[in-house]
This record gives sequence, C-alpha cells and structure tokens, in this order.
Amino acid sequence: MATGKITKRSVEAVPPPEPGKREHLWDSTLKGFGVMVTDKGVRSYLVQYRIGGRGNPTRRVTIGQHGSPWTAEKARVRAADLLEQVRQKVDPFDAERDRVKQGREQKRVEEAARQEIASLGFSTFADRFVTRYAKVEQPRTWRDTESIVRRDLKPYFADTPLPAIKPVSIFQLLEMVQERGDSAAIKAYRTLRSLFGYAVTQHVLPASPMANMKPPARASKRERALTDAELRLVWQAASNLNYPFGSLVQLLILTGQRLREVAELPWAELDLASSRWLIPAERAKNNTNHLVPLGTDAKALIDGLPRINSTGPNGRSLFAFTTTGDTPVSGFSKAKKRLDARMLALALKEARNAGASDEQLEAVTMAPWRLHDLRRTFASGCQRLGVKLEVSEAILNHVSGTRSGIAGVYHVYRYEDEKREAMLAWERFVGALVADTKAAPEVIDAKVAH
Repeated sequence: MATGKITKRSVEAVPPPEPGKREHLWDSTLKGFGVMVTDKGVRSYLVQYRIGGRGNPTRRVTIGQHGSPWTAEKARVRAADLLEQVRQKVDPFDAERDRVKQGREQKRVEEAARQEIASLGFSTFADRFVTRYAKVEQPRTWRDTESIVRRDLKPYFADTPLPAIKPVSIFQLLEMVQERGDSAAIKAYRTLRSLFGYAVTQHVLPASPMANMKPPARASKRERALTDAELRLVWQAASNLNYPFGSLVQLLILTGQRLREVAELPWAELDLASSRWLIPAERAKNNTNHLVPLGTDAKALIDGLPRINSTGPNGRSLFAFTTTGDTPVSGFSKAKKRLDARMLALALKEARNAGASDEQLEAVTMAPWRLHDLRRTFASGCQRLGVKLEVSEAILNHVSGTRSGIAGVYHVYRYEDEKREAMLAWERFVGALVADTKAAPEVIDAKVAH
C-alpha cells in the first residue's frame, strides 16, 4: 500500500493499474486521507475510516474527482472535516447518504413546484380554458374567444402565474386594448372574466381578480380622423419620442395597419429587398394573409430600427419594436400620454411663434384621439388622394370571407401595384405636410386626453 504526501504532483504521478484493478495513494500526514486511481486513469479523493474498535467495518466516503473544483489542498481540508466527524462518532457515510437523500427530495419538491407554476402560467392555463371550457360551453363563438386569447391576452400576460395577476395589470391591459376600440376592450374584458371564473371553478384561484371590476366604458360611435394639423403634430411629436414608440407611431401613420400588427411585427415577416411585409393569417384580425407593400419612407424607417438581440438560443433579433429582444413592445397608454404632451408643447410653440396672445395660447388644447384613429386617418387620406375604394380596402385588409389554395395566394398579391402606388402617394402627402413650416397652428376646443 503506497503512502506519501498527497499533492497535485504526487496524485498525477500515480500510474493507472491493470484492467479491473484500483491503485491507492494514502497520505502520510493525514491518516485515512487518500486518492484512488482507476484503470481508466480517473483519480478520486476519498476518506477511509472505522468507527469503534477493530470489529467494526471499514468505510469509505468519496470526496470528489481530482481537478476542478477538487484540488489536493481542498480535498485535504474536506478530509480533515470528515475525519473530525469520525472522531465525534458521527459516521460521514450516513451523513453523506442523508445529504444526498435530502438533496434528491429537495429537487423533487422544487420540480413539483415548478410544474405547478408552469401549469398555472397564464398562457398554459388560457389554452386549457379554450380547449376544456370555450369549445364545450361556447360552440358557436369559441373561435372568437381563441382569437382574443391569442391576439390580446397571451402576449401581455405570457407565463405570469394566475395567482400573481393583479387587478391593476388587468386594467392596464384593457386600457391598452381600448386604444384599438371600445369593442375590442369589451371583448377582452368578457373573455378574461370568463377565464378567471373558470379558474375559480377549477379551484386554481380562491376568487377572481375581476370580481369588482366594471367593464370598459363604451364611448359613442367614433368616426374620428385627425386633421392635417393634428397629423403633422403627431408625426413631429413622435420624432421626439425614443425608440420604440416614436418609430412605431410613424409606421402606423405610413402604413395604416392595426396597432397590434405593427407593435408585434417580427422581422421574419419583412422582405426588405422587395419592400414587402406579409402579415400571416394567424396575426391578422380577419384571419386572412395580408400583403403590405412598403413605401420608400416606411422601408427607410424600418431599415433604421435597432436590432435588439434575443436572449434565446440563436440570439437573433425577433421583433422590430421591442425593449427586451424577446417580447414585443407594450405600455402604449403611458407612451400615448407622453405623445399627447409633446403634441401640446409643439402646438403652443407654433402658436407663440405665430404671435398668439396669452388668451389665445390658453385656448390651445388637443382634442382627444386614439392610436387607432391613425388608421381611420389613413383611410380618409386615401379617399382624398383619389385612391379607389377597393384598393384602400385591400391596404387596410378589410376583406371578408375565407380563401385557400391558389385563390388565397391570388388574393394576397391582388392590387399589389395599385396598393404600392397608393402608399407612395400617401407618403408624399405626409412628407409635404410635415415639411410645411408655414402651416397655421390650430386651436382645438377639447383638452388633452389622459
């Protein structure tokens, strides 16, 4: 039995034994501390001991393999600790077995908790709600429910556990959806109430966080389109907003597309070489593939967007408008308030430069408007520019019915040239509007919407 001072050099000098054998080197200064070498050249530190007299069995506890983190020095310190346990009549073998058992039990508990949290994550539970409740209890409308869940709810709440969702978060979501319209907000409200009610019946939640929440107020029918002066102020104010909101608002103006379609734009939908943006059916409101030809200014705006990398496996930038790299932008309500404030500041500055009196300056306010009004402004602008109704409707994807196969492909590219010409004409109109430094400031009766 070889003995000697265990050091890095002496451990690595022990030759591997014959196949099936083990070689040992025992430390000459710390009795019971040794290193074992297998026929494969694996070197492991260990402690050998006996509790009680010679009639008791000899036991060994492996400390770890030679290398990182177990150097000869660290293994010696650990061996001394284990041998001190032996001196105190504590069996390190039993202690290590109990430690491993406790570690396995802890991992089991943690894994069970992780699985429970995953099952309570909003997206997972929402899918269960659609499958087990909506399809059964709402046979005629469950597809609408599924669409609302996919389009509005899951992107916002993602994997947040249901018990962690507070009323304030729900209110903020509904406020954001209401930017697209009262009807969209009310549908989201009803779907969420139904979902949380289902969670209560399944004993997932003790009570719904929406128990005392009133539905979003329905305003009178909106036919709001921004005036030229307002549109110019929106564009200029957006130029003063940091990415991603400023660029997002300007792309809404230039393309006339829906807020969600722009805000959740993935780079994969863009073919910048041919100036095309193809929105797939699963992201379009009417479940129809939609081609948006990009004008010169829209393409330049997109080309200038930063690429915020994902933390996922490939690390590539996923979304055109994002602050995290992994999820689309959110927080539209706060951004809209900043935009309104900048618009008012610009209007006051223009009025002041035009020589307005103090009384006139006090009358300069901004009429309430929503981001969705930019889409209606685009539509009315196309009418003013003489764009054919069927072309403007095609740009806005106001197409009813479903199409598949060759007919669906034909429909996607129908009016592409006409749509591109209309987009370019609209860009020229907006560009001239923004460049008109002599435009008279407009005094509007209503106050800024908050």
